[in-house]
Amino acid sequence: MKLKKKWMPDVMEAEEGMKWLESKGIMYDACDTPIPLLGNEVNCGTPLGIDDELIEGYYYLPKSALGNNPLIDVPARGESMIDDYIEEGDILRVELGAIPHDGNVVIASIDNEYTAKVFFTDASGQRWLCPRNSRYDCIRLTERMNVRIVGVVRNILKQAPHHSFSECMSYVSATQKRQQLKSSLLECLRQAACDGAHLFWAGAAWAVAYCVLRDYCDYEEYVSVFERKASKMELPDSFEHPCSAGKVQRTISNHPYMRKHVKTWEDNGAANREVALANYLKEKLADFLK
Repeated sequence: MKLKKKWMPDVMEAEEGMKWLESKGIMYDACDTPIPLLGNEVNCGTPLGIDDELIEGYYYLPKSALGNNPLIDVPARGESMIDDYIEEGDILRVELGAIPHDGNVVIASIDNEYTAKVFFTDASGQRWLCPRNSRYDCIRLTERMNVRIVGVVRNILKQAPHHSFSECMSYVSATQKRQQLKSSLLECLRQAACDGAHLFWAGAAWAVAYCVLRDYCDYEEYVSVFERKASKMELPDSFEHPCSAGKVQRTISNHPYMRKHVKTWEDNGAANREVALANYLKEKLADFLK
């Protein structure tokens, strides 16, 4: 028995990607300048020692992306900078020798131990290294301390996550469940329209149906999507006012009260026939109400 080959979406090749960039007028520079990646971590908590010898590898950037000062990449550890979205495992791209300004995130050496903090000078001229987590105290810098600002953090690089099979399957299952619910909801609406055809006075009446789904049934599809699906509903030949493209959107745009919750319509100028259709559909869609 011949196994059916599993379908795989087309994946752009590297050379094709280069041509695509060129077609968009985007110049591509070769990444030919090495950026050292330290094997040690810089602590986002209490200071941590770093051995100068430990270089785990290199990233490469184009020369045009670099300034005059050298760059290094350092892994982050700890939680003291989480309010700046610096988390454990992030890579801090540090410009060595850059002059720090108040508010910069810097890598500082304190007695030959390293930490990432916000550099700050208060009104009295006192220098501080400030965490971005209220659970940690600021470090007051004094002349007695052996302090050196190694560099300024210019970029925070986050690794793309990898999701497990079970996680991905849960996403797919949730999508399938929502799609099934939407299909059931629209089928219920179709049946309600068939049974209550006498309440549909024009194609504009489908705007009432959309607003009922939106306000009472957690329906989040775009109006254009609803119009497309409603226009394809199998309705009896005797049904005089099917949905048509653009009708729902124009009707809602021309009636400001329709942009508000259906329950407020009666007090905002809605016609009796609109209120009657809304109440009828609410009753028919009772199983889907919030």
